[in-house]
Amino acid sequence: MMEQLTGVVGILLGIWEIYAVYKAFKQRGNKNTSTFLPLALWSGVVLALAFIGIGIALVMKVY
Repeated sequence: MMEQLTGVVGILLGIWEIYAVYKAFKQRGNKNTSTFLPLALWSGVVLALAFIGIGIALVMKVY
């Protein structure tokens, strides 16, 4: 039971992370915008996919 609950929380965190990356991507940059923003966006997407993948594995008990 706890594995499924943890999996659902992981999936929700992954969806929230994708939404946060999307919001950050849509903002307009200026001269004060960090040059590392693409790296931050990429790592956010990787983290979101990891959360979603682990969450699905926990929900389906595929570990």
